[in-house]
Amino acid sequence: MNPVDEIKSRLDIVDVVSGYISLNQTGGNLKARCPFHNEKTPSFMVSREKQIWHCFGCGKGGDIISFVQEYEGVDFKEAIRILAERANVTLSNMSFEKKEDYSRLYEINQTAAKFYQNILNQDDPISHKAMKYLQEARKIKKANIDKWELGLSGESWDGLYRYLISEGYKDDDVFKAGLVVKRKDGSGYVDRFRKRLMFPIFDTQGKIVAFTSRTLAGIVYDEEEQGGKYINSPQTVIYDKSKTLYGWHFAKDMVRKKKYLIVVEGNMDVIAAHQAETTNVVAVSGTALTLDHLKLIKRYSNNVILAFDSDQAGLLTSFRAFKNIRLGWEQDMNFKVLLLPAGKDPADVIKEDKSKWLEAIAKSLPLVDYYQKKIMAAIDKNRADHKKIAAQKLLYVIKFLQSEVEQEHYIRKLSDELKISIETLKSEFAKIKTSEDIPSYKNIPLEEKSKKDNIILLSEQLLAIAFFKPSYLEKMIEEIEPDLLEESLRSLYSQTIIYYTKHHSLPDFSNNDELSSQDKKEWIRLSLLGEENYAEASEKDIDNDWHNLSNRVRYYYLDSQKQALIKELRQAELSNDANSQDKLAHEINLLNKEIHKLQS
Repeated sequence: MNPVDEIKSRLDIVDVVSGYISLNQTGGNLKARCPFHNEKTPSFMVSREKQIWHCFGCGKGGDIISFVQEYEGVDFKEAIRILAERANVTLSNMSFEKKEDYSRLYEINQTAAKFYQNILNQDDPISHKAMKYLQEARKIKKANIDKWELGLSGESWDGLYRYLISEGYKDDDVFKAGLVVKRKDGSGYVDRFRKRLMFPIFDTQGKIVAFTSRTLAGIVYDEEEQGGKYINSPQTVIYDKSKTLYGWHFAKDMVRKKKYLIVVEGNMDVIAAHQAETTNVVAVSGTALTLDHLKLIKRYSNNVILAFDSDQAGLLTSFRAFKNIRLGWEQDMNFKVLLLPAGKDPADVIKEDKSKWLEAIAKSLPLVDYYQKKIMAAIDKNRADHKKIAAQKLLYVIKFLQSEVEQEHYIRKLSDELKISIETLKSEFAKIKTSEDIPSYKNIPLEEKSKKDNIILLSEQLLAIAFFKPSYLEKMIEEIEPDLLEESLRSLYSQTIIYYTKHHSLPDFSNNDELSSQDKKEWIRLSLLGEENYAEASEKDIDNDWHNLSNRVRYYYLDSQKQALIKELRQAELSNDANSQDKLAHEINLLNKEIHKLQS
């Protein structure tokens, strides 16, 4: 048995899913409000028998692995690792495990965090000062200091290094973890962080992958600042700042619940916000919001509020920042800006008055409104050259909005502000060419729903009954050819016939290697649709539906053939082809008889 099959055999999907969300028994299945979109009526279903899940609201579904992928925001490999750890399954034989095992680096970071925590909690004057700064100056409660595993790096040049070596870790691994640097003379290593407040940085699973440090010069130590106010761990094999959001592992569930994320600049801002019970807050780690950040965020919400102080907010107008915001717009993400008083960051506002922080969140401006406010404040509206610059800058931004309604709204607003006609602005708008330097984000697929015509609905309902009741699958195989069904479902139906004819059951059908990913997704959806619709139905009701549906799908199939023949007959009449006319008329007559039988 391969590791994936072993994981599935050891773990019950109901146990795994219920570890994330609350499931309620309904008939033979379990239901919940979908964790992947916001809804009032539960449409998320889990089948213990088939070990699958599906949401009829947003259309997502799959097996135990895909659920963890979606909920945790990780790829297939990481989902397998998470489940393997839970199931106590070794992954050494899996092909993707050929890459180096980095568990040692995670251990080293966790050990370092404990080392720094112990120093912060020591009974000595320096540790007392550092703790006093956190609790009194920054108003961080001891429970939150412990929750975020804050620590203190000591005065020794190599205290952490010597401790880690004494714990059995190798020089090379400690260096790879980014915790030490080589001495200039090449004689050994010294600690990267000294005399600093330490903030562990966690990955999406809550594992420590790096550290941010803040100087304590002038706070705890009576000395000049050296090395910068903040120093971060370098990029390592387990830490990439362009993919990491500080506090994400604590924030992600509330982001999904509240339907928006707040992004701040500093780690202390995140901790203060969470302490103020706004737990849908994260921070970027010394970088702008990146494409990888957006991919992660979008799994949980389309709405982002950017909360920066007045100095940092100006950076939003930079090309680099706008480039990534534009990528988010392409995926229907919405951005707002939360403006704070000059010289104050979120932590300052929260410390002074939590209600002002909440008020600022409520009053956050849509990003284009912020751009307009910022640009208008910098120009003289009585000068034509200033109006020209303002129009150019704002029209360029508006060009990237995906909705024509939004574009029209902001062009009209700009017309009112600049006292320039809408026609003139629209003329200028049409001339704008978007920069080719900005990459497209359109390769990330979005699930789209379209209206299904009758044949699609009938085909789906027939398959739903057949997957729910194997006896009807046998009827379907005997009575309904794949060509009768909607074209997009024929492949799934054909694979079902082959598999069922060979195995005489479907419990492991989703593990069939011959199934395409789309067919597997459809099988899961339709299986749970059958259970949703017929779990509590009588046998008579199911049988009545079956006969009605099968007759109707035959009718639509025969009628479509008839319409095609009628078109051919008209062509034959135009061509004066008597032989074809007679043949086609005969075929149409036969179809009419079959249709009449179905209708009688």
